Amino acid sequence: MNKIVKSLSVIAFVAAIAIGATSSYFSDEEKVTGNTITAGTIDIQLDGTNQVVTPYQVADVKPGETGYMTFNIQNVGTNPVKVSKNLSNFMPDGGVETYSCATLGTSQNTSSEPECIAENTTRIDDLRTQIIYDLRVDVYATSVATEPIWWQTIYTDAENKTLSTVYPDATTFVALGTIPPAGHMKVTQSYHFNYNAGNEYQGDVLSFDITIKGEQESDANGMTTVALENKVQGTDSIWNIVEDNVYGTLSYNTQGSKFDYTFTGRVNSNGNYTLIYVGSSNNYPAVGSVVLGVDNFTAGSDVTISGQVVTGDITSGKIWLIPTSSYVGGVMTSWPVADILLETGLINYDQN
Repeated sequence: MNKIVKSLSVIAFVAAIAIGATSSYFSDEEKVTGNTITAGTIDIQLDGTNQVVTPYQVADVKPGETGYMTFNIQNVGTNPVKVSKNLSNFMPDGGVETYSCATLGTSQNTSSEPECIAENTTRIDDLRTQIIYDLRVDVYATSVATEPIWWQTIYTDAENKTLSTVYPDATTFVALGTIPPAGHMKVTQSYHFNYNAGNEYQGDVLSFDITIKGEQESDANGMTTVALENKVQGTDSIWNIVEDNVYGTLSYNTQGSKFDYTFTGRVNSNGNYTLIYVGSSNNYPAVGSVVLGVDNFTAGSDVTISGQVVTGDITSGKIWLIPTSSYVGGVMTSWPVADILLETGLINYDQN
């Protein structure tokens, strides 16, 4: 009996040691309270309002003359916003036509109305096809800034783009670029009346709607894109997009531990090319730039570069594709502009 009691006592003592062991190791516990996830805002205004009451007008423009429409897009949200523009609902109108060309006939050109004579019994009111369209944007970091941080010309007179070719339907939006939070974009449009337009367009009126669309940068997968184009430097140091078969598209994540990207592009000349984030200077000669990737390109063929790179945060940054031979020691040492692809919009990335 004593042996049984002693055995039970030993078991109880061992159990006590075991219990003590599980509850006496060093430990610590911390708690972080009040954690939040806040949804950002995407909000733009046009000329300081969400509802423009007075339409823009270009009046009394004659062949060879140019009328202008200039307005500001303000980013009043908390995030960068990608903006694009569409012109739609074109409504041609005969304007001051108060006569009936049909009553004259083809041989009775005695009317004092030159438009009636030129139309020769058939009214022609497609003024949209005779307006050559220019488009330029300037982006400013704040609502009161007077010096732009980025600019480009999207269409020029030399390209001979008419309203009917740029905006064939209500679903065709032209990308304007990205506006930083609290920043704004000045949009300058010019409407050049074709000098060779005939008398059939005298007095005609064209009305249309302007739609400005603001969108968040990232898609459902947290990715966004920016186009790269080769450009030429025009008047007033404005870089003009060249309409050709040379281009690039960068897809990248807007947040992450690394800048995760895929770039597909086509260049003018064979050789090695380097894709760079230009750096905080956002300018030539790319001081502080970060190499994203390098590959060999064949002119006229698409090449894809992808990777994950630590870049740090990027705010209103630029991405360029440049010949590797022009990039030495972390800076650009030459400027072979015909072989460089430049950004058509600024990019933003949060490293976390």
